[in-house]
Amino acid sequence: MKRWLLSLMTLMTLSSTAFAQTTTDPDIFYNARIVFSDEHTMHFQLAFAPSQGESKGSCFIINGEEWLALTHTGTWRAGITHWAFPFQAELMIQTLDDGRLEGLFEKTETNERFRFYAEPATVIECDAFMQQKRFPEGLFGQSTFYSPRHPLAERYDLRMRAGKENEVHAVGEFYTHTSGEIRGSILTQTGDYRYLAGNRYGNRIFLSTFDGVHCYTFTMELQRDGSVSGTHFSGASYREDFSGTPNPDARLDNPYTITTATQASLDLTLPEYASGEPVRILTGQGKVTLIQVMGSWCPNCLDESTFFKELAALDGLEVYALAFERSDDREVAKPAIARVASYLDLPYPILFAGRAERGAVEKVLPIENFISYPTYLLYDRQGKLIEVHAGFSGPATSDWKAYSEQMFATLQELLEPLP
Repeated sequence: MKRWLLSLMTLMTLSSTAFAQTTTDPDIFYNARIVFSDEHTMHFQLAFAPSQGESKGSCFIINGEEWLALTHTGTWRAGITHWAFPFQAELMIQTLDDGRLEGLFEKTETNERFRFYAEPATVIECDAFMQQKRFPEGLFGQSTFYSPRHPLAERYDLRMRAGKENEVHAVGEFYTHTSGEIRGSILTQTGDYRYLAGNRYGNRIFLSTFDGVHCYTFTMELQRDGSVSGTHFSGASYREDFSGTPNPDARLDNPYTITTATQASLDLTLPEYASGEPVRILTGQGKVTLIQVMGSWCPNCLDESTFFKELAALDGLEVYALAFERSDDREVAKPAIARVASYLDLPYPILFAGRAERGAVEKVLPIENFISYPTYLLYDRQGKLIEVHAGFSGPATSDWKAYSEQMFATLQELLEPLP
């Protein structure tokens, strides 16, 4: 069997496991919270083992099925350990004598700091799962606990920023996990909100996700008529209302038809992000070429890069990432890009493309109507543009399976050995 086909089959196996990490130690679970404002305290879960001897310990942020590993970057006085997200954010954790954790969450890009607290989680056995409630029951009032329970639909048409001029259409996906936890995601045209997890109390649902960039809490109320209403909190100051109606056929626009190309081939030279050495991308040189438009600040780009890392192993495929960053200075942007590249151990070149601002991508690439990081462009061996895909519905969504299978099928056809 041809090597490229063997690689493709291997990737189809890897893709189902590449986005989740697991651990089996139940003694290191914590219920954690970060106080962003009087209105928003974000609750999440943490798996933490402090450093001992030569061991640096471990720290995972738990978002449902996702275990996001943080990187130990040092230990300061008083036993305060520093843990880096793949983005420009860190947790500083101190273990107290009674087993609780305290510290700070820092957004290093903006020098914002917020208090962090965590207590060892109460473990509840539930259908062979060890459950620790992300939103402890005692935090909330009892007003809906004993009301008739309204059904939670699997799919909703959502209106984010409901009733405002900048209202956004989204699709909500939710399900009840075997452990009793509510899980799911919210998909928008520009990307998904990744792994949401939380708890239901009566007709009230509380969900959150935390990855260092997304610091999201969603409060939802299920209504008698099947609709849902709620509030989305993000970080210290963002709050928006949303509403929705059940719709099993809820869909976003076709991501392959939104952003279009103005020319069929590509000849582009940009500096490699670390060295500054010019790298030329010239399609039509006998290899299939995949161009990723991304940013080190973008969680959906992290998920796509994880997938593209596996694709890059295919014979005959060249992958390039074009990084649009917070700064237009390559030297200033370099540490943030390096952080993501190192975290994922990316094997393909990352080129610095400039500052992420309106119109920047269209100045670099021959495309129109750019709407989203990430976006990719795919070219065949002859240099002909095959497709442009805007946005990303990642492994936390039901669209992920169809997207990844379609990508595999397209690459299989393009990489078919020449007669």
